[in-house]
Amino acid sequence: MMSDPTWTEIKKSNSKDYYIRASWEARAETPDELSGRFLRMIDAFKEIDPVYSLWSCGRTRHLVEFEKVRDRYAEEIAAGLSRSDWGEPTPVYGYSFGAVTRDTPRESFFAATCHAGATARSPFPNAVTLTTSSNKATLDPNVIGYRVFRPALLAIVDAWDPVRAGAYSQQLIQLNESASRFPAAWIQYLCPWLAEKITPPSTVLSEHLPNGGLLMAATTETFDVDNPRHLKAAQDMAAAMAPLNALPWPSSPA
Repeated sequence: MMSDPTWTEIKKSNSKDYYIRASWEARAETPDELSGRFLRMIDAFKEIDPVYSLWSCGRTRHLVEFEKVRDRYAEEIAAGLSRSDWGEPTPVYGYSFGAVTRDTPRESFFAATCHAGATARSPFPNAVTLTTSSNKATLDPNVIGYRVFRPALLAIVDAWDPVRAGAYSQQLIQLNESASRFPAAWIQYLCPWLAEKITPPSTVLSEHLPNGGLLMAATTETFDVDNPRHLKAAQDMAAAMAPLNALPWPSSPA
């Protein structure tokens, strides 16, 4: 099986950041449709914690307050259409867009980056990532905590309907096998048709969501790769994903 470029790229970083990433297969969507999903996600974030209250966006160094452009955010997305090295539009690869929090301390900074609307016949060409600059040296458990990351992950799932989503620490990804499309995670979401194919290990917390998806967590504490209990649960979760890694990707639930 070919390695997943998602994890290969992340492993190049020396960061100790925590983040959430959701991804899905080819799905054609217009800027208007993507804008609706993005607004749904941002509005849900604001209900979770004050750290998500204010956002800025823009495709240049000069960011603008998100609330000033939200009513025309589809235009911002349209401007992010993928282009070739020669500047030609390549709609098959979708759109790139996002936002960052503002007026927060560095240890509470978050960035939401999206690549969506892609129809390329490749594994998971669409993804949303929520990244924070907090690391083990500046960790605020009120920001990088289960009470914040679980609802944030669920907000992303609700808005984007991904195939998979997970919360990770950079250090955990460094330990993962790059060949796995479902690597060890702090929190893991699987869409309904994938959820039917695995049995959650007894060492993790698991629950079936109203949409039929499965949510698993290695711990309700802030994940620490140096905590043997946390790490074992994450690795047990990854081992349970063997049937999913064996599937052909791109795949079809049918």
